[in-house]
Amino acid sequence: MDIPTGIVAALALWPTKSDGAQHAQHLTDFLAAQPAPTWPGTVREVTAAHWVRRPDLISTAAPILRWAEDEHSADMLYAVREVALTALKHGVLHHTGAGDPAMRSDTDLMSWTITALRHREDRAWLGEFHSPPEITEMMNRIAIGDNPPAVSSLYECTGGTGGMFRVAAQHLREHNVDPRRWTWHLEELDPVAAAGAAVNFLIWDLGPKATVARGDIVSQPDLYERSLADRAVLDELRDRLTGRAATAAAHLRVLRTLEGLGIGAPRPPTRESGQSAA
Repeated sequence: MDIPTGIVAALALWPTKSDGAQHAQHLTDFLAAQPAPTWPGTVREVTAAHWVRRPDLISTAAPILRWAEDEHSADMLYAVREVALTALKHGVLHHTGAGDPAMRSDTDLMSWTITALRHREDRAWLGEFHSPPEITEMMNRIAIGDNPPAVSSLYECTGGTGGMFRVAAQHLREHNVDPRRWTWHLEELDPVAAAGAAVNFLIWDLGPKATVARGDIVSQPDLYERSLADRAVLDELRDRLTGRAATAAAHLRVLRTLEGLGIGAPRPPTRESGQSAA
C-alpha cells in the first residue's frame, strides 16, 4: 500500500498553490495526460522540493515515497498511473491546492487514503480507525477552549495521521491564532501512518516547530528528543548540500558569462605547417 498512498501524498504535496485552488483543474488535465513512465520521476521531484524545506518530515514520509527511486515493470507503471488518475478524478488537487492552509486543512486526506487501502482485519489488529471530525472537534474545544494562547504546544503519543492536530489548528485559526507559532509533536508506531502524518503536517502548514517521530513511546520514551536531534542532523546535511549546489551554480554562471564575452578556456596550441611534433 506504500505506492498508492505515496501517489496521493505526492499529488497532495504538489508545490503549486493558488487562491481557492483555481489552478487545480488545469493541472489535473496536464498530469492526467502524462505517460506512465513519468510518474516515478514526478514523485521524486515533488519529494525533493519538500526535502529542501523540511528534510526531517520527508525522511519520516519515506516509507510511502521511496518506491519512486526503484525500477518498475511496465505493468507496475501502468498501475501507478491508474492510481494517479483515480486520485486526480476525485479532486485531490482541489482539496490540497489552495494557497490558504485553512482550506487545505478541511480534511485529513492521508487518513482516509490509508484507512481505505488497509484491510479491515489489519485495521482491527492495529486498532486503526478514522476518528470522526465531530469527536475530535469536541475534544479540542474542551482541551484548548475558546481563548487559546498565541503560543503553546500539543503532543500526542499515538497520533495516527494527525487528525487531532488538524482540528486543533483549524480551531486556532477560527480564533485568529497562527498555528505556526505553536509546537506540535506527534508520535506513531505504524510507519505508514507516521508517514501520512508527516505529509499532513506539510499540507496543513503547521509551521517550523511541528515534528513527527516514528516509534514506540513505551520502549522509547525519549522519542521527542531523538526527533529533534535527527532533525538537526538532517538540517545540517540539507544546508551543506544546498550550499554546494549554490556554489556550483555560481561557477556555471561565471563560465557562461565568460563564454558570452568570447573568453573561454585556453585552447591547446595548434601545430604549424612543418613544425616538429617534438
